[in-house]
Amino acid sequence: MTAAKSGRPRRSHTLGACRTCRRRHVKCDQKRPVCRTCRTLGVPCEGFTSEVRWIRDNGGSPEPEDHNGTRRHLYTEQSRLLMSTSLGSNLVSGSVSASLAEIDLRTRDSERAPVGDIVVGPFAVLDFAPDASQNMPEQPQGDSVEEPEAPRSLPQTVSSGTAVPPDAHLEALPYINDSPSHIDDFLHWSDILGLSPDQPGFFQPPMADLDMYFGVDPQPDPTTQSVAIGEDVTQASNMPLMTPPRSAIEMASTFLDAAALADAPFLFKHFNENVVPQLMIMPLGEKSPWRVLNLAAAMATYNDLTILGSQSISHARLANLYGLLACAASHLSLSSGPNVANSNQHWEQAAYQMFEQARDRMGKSLKYETREPKRAKYKDQLMAICCLIEYTVISGQHQHARSFMVNAEFILRMRGLLKHRISQKARLLHHVYTWLRLVGESTFVLHDYNPSNSFIEALDVNFQRHRLDIAPRAEEPEPHLDDFLRLEAHDADSDLNINEPKDKQVGLHDIHLQDSRSFTDTLYKQIYGIPETWLSLVSQTTRLANAMETFRIAQRSGRNTSLAAWETLYRRSVRLENLICSCDLSPIRGDPSKPHGHMLRALNSALVIFFYRRIRRVHPVIMAAHVDSAIDALAQFTLSLLPGRSTGPGAAWPAFIAGCEALTTPRRESILLWLENAISTCGPAGFRAAREIMMELWSRQDEHLHTNRGEPMPTWIDFVREKQIWPLFC
Repeated sequence: MTAAKSGRPRRSHTLGACRTCRRRHVKCDQKRPVCRTCRTLGVPCEGFTSEVRWIRDNGGSPEPEDHNGTRRHLYTEQSRLLMSTSLGSNLVSGSVSASLAEIDLRTRDSERAPVGDIVVGPFAVLDFAPDASQNMPEQPQGDSVEEPEAPRSLPQTVSSGTAVPPDAHLEALPYINDSPSHIDDFLHWSDILGLSPDQPGFFQPPMADLDMYFGVDPQPDPTTQSVAIGEDVTQASNMPLMTPPRSAIEMASTFLDAAALADAPFLFKHFNENVVPQLMIMPLGEKSPWRVLNLAAAMATYNDLTILGSQSISHARLANLYGLLACAASHLSLSSGPNVANSNQHWEQAAYQMFEQARDRMGKSLKYETREPKRAKYKDQLMAICCLIEYTVISGQHQHARSFMVNAEFILRMRGLLKHRISQKARLLHHVYTWLRLVGESTFVLHDYNPSNSFIEALDVNFQRHRLDIAPRAEEPEPHLDDFLRLEAHDADSDLNINEPKDKQVGLHDIHLQDSRSFTDTLYKQIYGIPETWLSLVSQTTRLANAMETFRIAQRSGRNTSLAAWETLYRRSVRLENLICSCDLSPIRGDPSKPHGHMLRALNSALVIFFYRRIRRVHPVIMAAHVDSAIDALAQFTLSLLPGRSTGPGAAWPAFIAGCEALTTPRRESILLWLENAISTCGPAGFRAAREIMMELWSRQDEHLHTNRGEPMPTWIDFVREKQIWPLFC
């Protein structure tokens, strides 16, 4: 039977038959205009269909005798070129394989579970996904897989009674396993032929799911029980966890990582030589936490990822790596000049992609690596979150900074301050966080200043508390986050006595420097070149300004406010004023002609202006002398920098604080000149934001002086509240 079938001649099929032969299913000899088959059978030939051909680009029309059908292009050549350019700009800047992997990832069916699939080739041309109804393991009755226990979430209520904003939580993004051992920038199509049903995951259910990867024990398998009943659970939890098999999304993510890391060596060098000097507001040498900790950890992670092919890299380490690369790429995107003008768009796109990778990894680290068994190192998490905060400062994306800062404090309070011994590296990171938080918080005026219940209770007792409640307790079970709306008050305001030194326990745990007393083991001079007292006065001024603003709103709303409470706030402001003015009048230690002395003088003058703007609300004319002092100190700082040395332009905070109070043209031109020089050296986005805010504010102030002198003078506080922006100068 088989031989008979194989010996039967196969029927040949031809294309282009006439309509009659097609309908009668007979062979046509395709003779035109009438085929011989129809002529022999004596049936009318219905003719042939037109062959579709594209119109030529030269626009020539077909000849009259040409009866073949023609089709015009759906899009013009210009439209097709624009679509191609748009598609290329939205893909990663890497190889063709990386772009195909990204397209495959974006066009994949979102309703189909990717775990366990084996998909090879662009656009999933070969799909070896197992059928969902086959080979599903039977689960024991009565048992259920437990969901991974999320770490303790951010406390919803701070001690002041106000709720933590919803953006304080990092969004938990879908899990993507980037296995570094398979990073390759090319597709080896010969590997398709090597697929075997014996390979793990080929037409089989996955050997380990996401719950197992994140540290949750899966349902017990009766055939392979690795832990006997009654065995120590902690011993079982310490066993190495299996990595889920690679899927199409994981493969695509690997290609995206390879493309993103292609510029890593160059970005490391740029971060070390150009970004770190600008993060240090003064030239203090080579020992910066960003070099000693973040850069060293990022380079080690890069080596493990690319050279060693390690698969046990924590999400926190990867977040630090991508965050640091994002900082360097964002800094490059702000560069100006003939050599880099065409590459700004490339670095801006690269910075965005790396930032999204870092934010994704940081979200996973907070969700899965805060507690055992997949607990990441505390320093890795704090390094990564500080790096993300610095990216928002460099790029000017203030919409992300608030959530990062709140999460940084969550990590610090839940893990760092609960330690019995705080290492030197951890203290360096604590100092970096304190600088970012205090300087950033000083210009954040978007709080909800409506009085809370806890604030009203504090008014009832005139902000008086016992001294024993001042120092934070390391064994506090659930420490509250601080939103700078709480005012710590002590008996007779003794916390403002800077002559009394702090003890070590208070000094290590006073992360917001609410206590202005001196601490002998401080590291701010080594890291930023500024005394801890200056930062403490900034912190207390910001906190007191928020409390007084809340008190004013409580008075206007008819709440029960006592005169004694206002007298307490006023007494604190008088003591704080004396300390700030004394700090401004105190001589600068060391050589005052060096950059360090000039920047300290600018910071002290700006602190006086900051106090009188936030607390006293005086007219800018009263602060003219301090504005001149800050402008002169900034100009002398720039002149004293060594030529040819890679040093940052300095701090933008004093320039912004003083510039917003400048009313005369010479003062404004001097501030603008200093800002333009800072921007030309590729300064962070805060310098550009300061320039834009000041120019808009100056226009409003001039209009106010000419038309409406009876009303309060417009200030930068009113402007940023109206625009709902947060200028970052840290």
